[in-house]
Amino acid sequence: MISKLTSVVILSGVIMSAVYAAEPAPRDPFGRSIQVDPGFAYYQDRSKESIASEIRVNGFRAVRLMTTNDAAPDAALVEACHKEGLAVWYTTIGNGKYGVAGLPEGWESWKMALRARNANQVAGGFVHFCLNNPDYRAWKKKQVVETLKRVPFDGFEMAEPFWPAYKGPESESYGCLCDSCRAAFLRMYPGEKAIPEFTDEKHPNYYKTNRALYEKWIEFRAKSVVSFHEEIIGAVRKSCPKVKIAVWGIADDVPNPVETLREWEGIDGGALAAAIKPDMYVIQTDWPDWTNPKLPPEYPLKYKPLVAPVKSASPATRVIMQADIGSWKDCRRDRIWFRKCERAAMEAGMAGITAYEYHLADDIYNAPLSLMEASASGDVIKLVFNKRLDLTTGADIANYSVDSGSVASAEVDGNIVRLKVEGAPGKVTVRNLTDDPNRRFFKGEPVHMKLSITLSVRRS
Repeated sequence: MISKLTSVVILSGVIMSAVYAAEPAPRDPFGRSIQVDPGFAYYQDRSKESIASEIRVNGFRAVRLMTTNDAAPDAALVEACHKEGLAVWYTTIGNGKYGVAGLPEGWESWKMALRARNANQVAGGFVHFCLNNPDYRAWKKKQVVETLKRVPFDGFEMAEPFWPAYKGPESESYGCLCDSCRAAFLRMYPGEKAIPEFTDEKHPNYYKTNRALYEKWIEFRAKSVVSFHEEIIGAVRKSCPKVKIAVWGIADDVPNPVETLREWEGIDGGALAAAIKPDMYVIQTDWPDWTNPKLPPEYPLKYKPLVAPVKSASPATRVIMQADIGSWKDCRRDRIWFRKCERAAMEAGMAGITAYEYHLADDIYNAPLSLMEASASGDVIKLVFNKRLDLTTGADIANYSVDSGSVASAEVDGNIVRLKVEGAPGKVTVRNLTDDPNRRFFKGEPVHMKLSITLSVRRS
C-alpha cells in the first residue's frame, strides 16, 4: 500500500487537497501510460529525476520510452523512472529507422521498395526497412535483445510494425515490393510466377483484375507481419523472459476496419494475438484520424470492431489505444480531452489509452503552473511542479517565503526547485513563477502562469 499524507493548497483563492506519496507505488506496466521521446529540447538540461517526477505528478504510472533513432536508450532515465515508481516500456519502430547512423555495411539492401516513392522519402529522416529481409530481421533481433539485457526495461514493443500504407495500393507509399518480398511470396505460393502488378492497369496480374492473385498477396502480407513478430519477440522472450510484451496494430475510421486495414497495411489483430499471446495490444491511431483538429475524444468508439478479434484470440491480452495529443499545432489536446478519450476507449472494450507525446500536449502551453509536492530533508525543501519552470523566476529567492526561518537560495532543475532554508519551516509559499516557453516545441505562445500557492511541507 502507498503511505499518504494530505495537506491543503491555496491556489488563486481556491482550496484544493494535495496528496503526497511518501514512497513510490509498485511499478505497473499496465497503468496509465504516456509516450516520452527524450530527444526533444523539453527534456534537455535537466536531471533524469526531474523528468520522471514530472511524469508521475501528472498522473501517469508508466512511460513508453521512444527510441526513434535506435540510439542506446538512456539507462539513467529508466532508473530514475523506477525510483519514482514508474514502469518503463522500450518502444522501438518495427518497419524502419530515423537516421542510418550505426547501421552495418550493406544496410541499403534492407530498404522497402514502395510503389511510387523511395523508401526514405516518406517522412523526413525516416527509412522504411522490409519486414521480410532476413538481414534486417537478424540485425533487429540483435539490437533489441542487447538493449533489453543492458537496460532494465519492464516491457518491450515495436510501434508501426506494418506495411505502408493508408488507402493501400492507391498510395504512392504502398509496399513492400522488394526482392525479399517477391521471393517470400513465391515460396508461400509456389504455383505462382509473380506478385501482383500495381501500376499497369493492362497487365494480366493487375491487382484489380487478377483478384485471386491479389487475395493471396493480402494473405502473404498479413502472415509476413505475424512472422516478423514471431521472430523478434521470440528472441526477446528467450533472452529476457521477465519482460512484458506489447504488440501494436493500426486503426482508421473506415468501413469494415478489420478487413480494410488487413488489406492496406497487413495488420491482422486476431492473427497477431493468436500467434504472440502478448500481454498488451496497442491500437495505434493512424494519421488521417489524429490530424483532424476537431477529432472528438469519443473517437475510440469507432475502433470497437478492432478489439473483438484480439480479445477472442487471446482473452488475457489487455487492449489499449494510442492517440496523438500534439504533433501538429492545431491538433493539441489537453488533459480533459485525454480523460474523455480514455473513458471512451474503456466503453469500446479497451483497458485505456496512451498518447504521443507527453510534452506536446496542450497542457504544456495552456495549463496553469501548479506546485504539486513539497518535502524537506535537512535544510533543503524540494518543490515539485507540474511542468518545467522558467530559470529566471524559479531561481529568484524573492519568489519564495516560509512560515518560519528564511530562504537562502533556490536551485531550479526542470520542474523541481530546491530551496536551501534556515530554520525548520512547516509551510512554504511560492509566487510570481512561470513556466518555460523556450522549451516548448511550438514557439511564440504566451507564458503561463504567475501563481501564488501555499503548501505544507512533508518532512522525511
